[in-house]
Amino acid sequence: MIRLYHQPTRDFLTATADTLTLRLQTPPDDSIAAVSAAWVRIDPDNEEQLLPMQRIKGGVAGQLWEVVIPQDPVRPHTAYVFKVAVADDRRWLAADGEHPRLPPAEVAFRWAHVAPPAWVSGQIFYQIFPDRFCNGDPSLDQPDGAYHYLGQRPLRARAWHEQPQQADGPNEFFHGDLPGIVQRLDYLQEQLGITAIYLNPVFHSDSNHKYDTIDYFNVDPRLGGNDALIELRTRTRERGIRLLLDGVLNHTSVEHPWFQRARAGELPYSGYYLDADGDYASWKGHSSLPVLDYSNAEVVAHCYAGDGAVLRHWLRPPYRIDGWRLDVIHMLGEGPGAANNAHHVAAMRQSIKAENAEAYLLGEHFFEATQWLQGDQEDAAMNYYGFMHPLWMFLAGRDLNREPSTLDGREFAVWLREARAKLPFQMARCQLNLLNSHDTPRLLTLLQGNVRRMIMAIRLQMTYLGVPCLYYGDEIGLQGGEDPDCRRPFPWDERDWNQSILHATREAIGWRRALPVLSEGGVTDLEAGPDHWVFARVSRGQAALVGVNRGTTELTLNLSLAGLPIQHGHWVRQGGQQRLAADQARLTLQLPTEATELWVLQ
Repeated sequence: MIRLYHQPTRDFLTATADTLTLRLQTPPDDSIAAVSAAWVRIDPDNEEQLLPMQRIKGGVAGQLWEVVIPQDPVRPHTAYVFKVAVADDRRWLAADGEHPRLPPAEVAFRWAHVAPPAWVSGQIFYQIFPDRFCNGDPSLDQPDGAYHYLGQRPLRARAWHEQPQQADGPNEFFHGDLPGIVQRLDYLQEQLGITAIYLNPVFHSDSNHKYDTIDYFNVDPRLGGNDALIELRTRTRERGIRLLLDGVLNHTSVEHPWFQRARAGELPYSGYYLDADGDYASWKGHSSLPVLDYSNAEVVAHCYAGDGAVLRHWLRPPYRIDGWRLDVIHMLGEGPGAANNAHHVAAMRQSIKAENAEAYLLGEHFFEATQWLQGDQEDAAMNYYGFMHPLWMFLAGRDLNREPSTLDGREFAVWLREARAKLPFQMARCQLNLLNSHDTPRLLTLLQGNVRRMIMAIRLQMTYLGVPCLYYGDEIGLQGGEDPDCRRPFPWDERDWNQSILHATREAIGWRRALPVLSEGGVTDLEAGPDHWVFARVSRGQAALVGVNRGTTELTLNLSLAGLPIQHGHWVRQGGQQRLAADQARLTLQLPTEATELWVLQ
């Protein structure tokens, strides 16, 4: 390794409408690894072009090179890698690090021509499952047996202190509502530091989870109806809090009027779902969730393309939401499967951006979402694959299927580096990093109540590349196993809160909001071992080091900072007073047991 440095940050990339100015830092000219020539490789017409870079004035830690390249005229992003001459050797730099040969195309640096909204990367999101957060209007409550879910299962009304029951999964209600969220905005903003809210579905449905929509144009009356959403939107806008809604457009409820008319043989509704034999596809075999067929032009018009389409409607006044999280978006398509999925997702993006160019389009993908994140479809994905899954394996020894599976520190670092290297940098900055969700066990439960490791995870979430998203109750140590146990009511009695986790969460949110480098900077791996990983984040003269140690032994590390574009100074540990000075581009620091530590250069 010769310590080449480039990240697509403002320091090392400047974009115009049709060009990119790229900068590369190489070791100083008096170094044994001095670079005598440098090139950038692009392939705008699928044929290699090697463009020579020019030396410019020396950087703070080495020699700087610069080149102006055209943006790719066909692809939604421009891809590039660097090549350098060192004595009689040639080396390459791609988004996943240095290579002795031409790197694979999938890890080339990428710059999306149309970036996600600029506001996204600076947010602290908070996911709320409305029925379980807060009951703000008891007049909306319904008693036992008020109706039967799917005509079979009676509504079960639960007291707030009770636990969800598997036997009554979708038809038990704790009566959380949108007025309750309004009442708790002070807690979210003032006490916690939240800047954006993502709501699980709120549209009319007879289930508590509402992923089986009956009416896309009306908020469920049990949550307060449309007026309650307008009030929530008004209050969040006054506070500068962003609001994201959950759109379920792959399938509907069997009780949706479209499906009822389709089963009755009415045209044009039969074409929304049914094949020539009158059968229909359902989501993962659940017959109550019929899949919409996007080969039907009216489905396309109703859902996203028409002037009054679902995705457009809620972006307009009086709601003016800030974006959409789209459920199982990778499964949506023509016929019984996902045929032409990319076409429809890209078209959904166009419709959303036509209403509001600053709207955020977030896709749900439990596994790798790289193909949807290349600049022409989604702005970002729920980052199960590139953050939560490897984090679970590293800290809890469980994979996404809850099977025993572990990663050591080196393997953890490699997975994260591989995942982010495949994305345009702007998309990587906007990935929604979560620890758990309404579809998974709570991380603290997987950790068997290990508070130190939970705090480790929250601190890493707040300091890593991407946008952090807490699932309601993460911050106070709410536990829960598989669905529906992971959807317990929020305990508003503060005596039930884990104050250590809450304090650590507030502190880490404070770091995130106070240090732009944590939302702007790239990630440079510095060292990893069986139980630890250390990385740097650098942007616009600000630098941070993050060290993670899951082990039961305190570590003393001697880190090389050579190659980072920083001036040497004192590193200050956040949450403490310790100050360290680098000696000849090396820094010795201690990592406590089961801890994530943040150091900032001053």
